[in-house]
This record gives sequence, C-alpha cells and structure tokens, in this order.
Amino acid sequence: MTRTTRALAGLLALALLAAGCGGGSDESPNPRASGDELVAQLASYDLAVGTQRFIVGLFTQDRDLIGGGEVNLQFAYLGTSEEQTSGALVAEQTGTFLPIPTDTGEEPSGIPDEPSILPSAEGNGVYSTEATFDRAGFWGVVVEADVEGIGPGSARTTFEVKDEHLFPWIGQDAPRSENLLAGAPDAPPGAVDSRARDGRAIPDPELHDMTVASSIASGKPTLLVVSTPTYCVSRFCGPITDMVQDLASEYSDAANFVHIEVWRDFEQKQINRAAAEWMLRGESGLEPWVFLIGPDGKIAARWDNVATRGEVEGALKALTPA
Repeated sequence: MTRTTRALAGLLALALLAAGCGGGSDESPNPRASGDELVAQLASYDLAVGTQRFIVGLFTQDRDLIGGGEVNLQFAYLGTSEEQTSGALVAEQTGTFLPIPTDTGEEPSGIPDEPSILPSAEGNGVYSTEATFDRAGFWGVVVEADVEGIGPGSARTTFEVKDEHLFPWIGQDAPRSENLLAGAPDAPPGAVDSRARDGRAIPDPELHDMTVASSIASGKPTLLVVSTPTYCVSRFCGPITDMVQDLASEYSDAANFVHIEVWRDFEQKQINRAAAEWMLRGESGLEPWVFLIGPDGKIAARWDNVATRGEVEGALKALTPA
C-alpha cells in the first residue's frame, strides 16, 4: 500500500463519516427562518453552478426520520465566506420524498402522503428537487414541513456550490476503468464485492464479469454502481446495489451492468483503483454513486448517495430500445 493510497483512504473515511452524518451548519441561511423545530442534513455530494438534483434528509430533534409527502425548500445565496449565515431568498421550490428499500432489500410500503415520522422498518429516504444555482459560493436552504403529529416546523442547513462538478458529470467522457472481475487471479472475492469476504461467494456475478472499459466499447449503455455494500456509512449501498442487480435481470439484453467495489482491502484501507477514478477527488471521497453511461461513452445521468428504481429505470429506458 503506497503512502498516497493510505492518505487517500484516510481522507475517504473522514469524508464518508461526514456524509453519513449530514455535515450541515446550525447557522440560519435565511432571515425568514425562525427557531428550528426540525433537523436538515444535506444529502447531495457534488453541487456546482447549474441545474441538478438536490437532496436533503429531514429529522426530528430526536433524530427520527421524517418521510412522505412534500416539503417546502427556500434557497438563499449567502456569499463567498463560510462565516456568512444570512442572505436573500433566491428560489422557493417543492421537495418530494424519495424512498429507498430497507436494509433487507424490501421495497418500502405504506409511505404516508404527508410528512410523518417514518419508522426505520419502513425504509429510508430523502426529499428531492431540481435546483438551479447561478453562482458559486455558500448557500443555505430552509426546509419547511407540516409533520403529522408534530405540526408545522422548519430546519436549515448550509452548503457549498462549486464552479464546476468535482465528480464525473453529465456530458463528460466516462472513465474507461479496468475494474476487478470475478475469478481474476489478482482479484480476491472481497475486493470484487465486499459481501464476498470470509469465504462467501460473490452475490451478483453478472455485475462483475465486464470492465467499464469493455462495457463502453460494446456500444451498449452501461449502468454503473460504485459502492461498498458491507462497509457503507450511509447504509444506502446495499439496497442501491440490489436495485441495480434487479434492473440487470430485466434489461441485460439492452444494456450492461457493472458494480465497482470501493475497498480492495478494508482493514488496510486500500481502495480499488477503479473506484478511485469515480469517487475520489482530492480530499473528497464519497459513495455510493450510480452512473448511466450512454452508447457514446459519455455520462448520460448520475445519482449521488440516493438512487431510486423509479429515477434510474426511467433514464435507462430512455437510452434503450423499446
């Protein structure tokens, strides 16, 4: 393990911890916001000038997840200094709840039509909208929700918007990664998929029989998931990887499906080189990611942190013949 790889692994661990815990500020981003009855945690990984998906988690002060229905999102530009905590309202939008499967892979059922406290057994998720940021710098969002059994409440968090995206973005050439394949002599099963450690078999071999490079060369669309199902901090990796596998079972004739495991050796904090090409940028190491690569080898769509079947399947169908 080289000194560079060891340093990157340490940075990745810190970044994943921050992502899993939210990392939002307690300062008020908007003069319209009063006391916070709720807690907001930024779920988006890579925000830049332009239009993109924006996702945020919402919780009670006791850290119970709030899910279902819609919330109101107020965006304010704060300035170029991280210390600035208030700014003028720029946009006001509706956020819709995106549910993801439970840890056991079951599709969530009974998601309420209005924001409510959501028991962990019923799944997890975030609120999503398409947001446009017209300038780089620090921004804030106030999340307002009328929560069943609690009443109206608000939460706020701040975040940074970059001039350009740090991670592979729509329209860019996809990295031609030579990821580890199942059965290769230099590929321990646990480095191909972290669920295959301790002598267990690789659970989804059809996601590990083609490199990204060869998949792109085939001329078919490619759906790529970069995740570590066993060691994921956010707990989204397993369900999202399972979702990609489910799509592979239905669309394998029209597209290729690839999983890249993050860790070559988790105990030694050694990252797979192919994973680093997608989810390590300087001090930022984040996962899970799902990327849809078009037949032309360019990124057609991407989903950071949370990816639902509805979002991914819709984009996949648009690239595959009927």
